[in-house]
Amino acid sequence: MKRVTEQIGKNTEEAIRKGLEELKVSREDVKIEVLEEASSGGVLGILSAKMAKVRLTVDKKISDVQAEDTINRLDKILKELFKITGDDGIEYKIEKGKNQINLTITGDKVSHLIGYKGKTIESFQSLLNAMLQRENEESAKVFVEVNDYKKRKEEKLKNLANKMANNVIRFRKPIRLEPMSAYERLIIHTELAKRDDVELLKDINYEQKDENNKRLVDYIKQYESLSVFVELCATNNRALSSFDIVTALRLCIL
Repeated sequence: MKRVTEQIGKNTEEAIRKGLEELKVSREDVKIEVLEEASSGGVLGILSAKMAKVRLTVDKKISDVQAEDTINRLDKILKELFKITGDDGIEYKIEKGKNQINLTITGDKVSHLIGYKGKTIESFQSLLNAMLQRENEESAKVFVEVNDYKKRKEEKLKNLANKMANNVIRFRKPIRLEPMSAYERLIIHTELAKRDDVELLKDINYEQKDENNKRLVDYIKQYESLSVFVELCATNNRALSSFDIVTALRLCIL
């Protein structure tokens, strides 16, 4: 189940409604962050219009019964898996969190569960959740941590976000980030949301569903009052005129 989404709308309520429909949850089960307030009118018309932008994060608390059922089935699955793979000596701890079950694996010989750039740990986590969901759709989500790998990675991503943001301010040019997983993008988005001098925009070319570019790439750009100009043009299928291009260049958007 998807746990985070960002939506835009003519107003905040419309953006929130779109997010709830995509996540398939009720309003009380999400944390809502208003990233941009909507504004309209002005002499320049669409150039000064600004749509509301929100981020919704599923924050549904799990019950004791739900947690106990998930923990018991997860423990059984892990014992069977590790026995098959010959890793039955691996030590792990399963605990109930606020809105997820935390599986913590530690040891000297568990690096193979992390894999190259953390791909194995993400696949392992997806596998466990899929197995649990297949047995019971009400299973709590499981978060897997191996030797504090994700904790260290989170700190690196936060440092990267601020380093890139500082470079955007210094050189006044947008910076394209490498393709990231949803989990990595969430960390970047959350860290940059603390700043009011830069913002993160989706690459419009990727939003056009180019068959050769299906992975989402984000842009960090310096904040400007007309920062949604290019996004609005793309959303409304409006062709860029020479005047538009000059205006965008002056704003350091293109």
